[in-house]
Amino acid sequence: MALAVLAAAAGALAPTPAAEAVSGCLIPATIVGTTITPTRVVVGVAEPKGITITTKVRTNGCRIDRVEAGLYGPDFVDSYDLAPTGSSNGVTTYETGLRISPGSLPNSEAGRWQSFISVWGATTPNAPGPDFSVVRASRLTTDASPEPVRKGKTITVRGSVRRADWQTLHYAGPGKQKVELQWRSPKGTYHRVATVTSARDGSLKAKITAKRDGCFRFVLTGSASTARGTSKGDCVDVR
Repeated sequence: MALAVLAAAAGALAPTPAAEAVSGCLIPATIVGTTITPTRVVVGVAEPKGITITTKVRTNGCRIDRVEAGLYGPDFVDSYDLAPTGSSNGVTTYETGLRISPGSLPNSEAGRWQSFISVWGATTPNAPGPDFSVVRASRLTTDASPEPVRKGKTITVRGSVRRADWQTLHYAGPGKQKVELQWRSPKGTYHRVATVTSARDGSLKAKITAKRDGCFRFVLTGSASTARGTSKGDCVDVR
């Protein structure tokens, strides 16, 4: 299942004549470095998300026919050509953009991906590229009640945690997911007051004794396959 390839950056250059003319290189071409941005790609259920792969190659006067990036997910393998976009001091930059669309990958592909760069030409250097992550987006809600509440009474904080399902293109539970319940005073900062485990449908519920005015929110800290998520806060007036 291939990812969509975006057009190379504007002003892409063909290999220099000097690089094309030399077929026998005394010094092999070398891969100076590779970047992939962003390093953590959060994919929901509607909008595609893009990444840019950039590689710098010191040609050393060698002919460069093609620069290729291989991407390896948990069960995904594919390769993509990079286009030359400029040269400076004997180093040529190659780049391509890729778009990851919801529905183009199964949920099992969420997690750490690896990359590998190959240069084809008079010499064929190759080198591992950087790792990056492709993760499922999350959404959380919070509702604290009653409002207002008497001091010493019980506040019930309900909410939900949802995770993008790339195959159904909807947000759904996960069940048995540990989520932080955080609280802050009206002018303070949030801190954890409890850890809640979601029900099978992703619903959340916690009971807290009312002590003073403050706001509650649920926070999913995230994992190797799921993005961090934070709900909007819901404030309670304690009287």
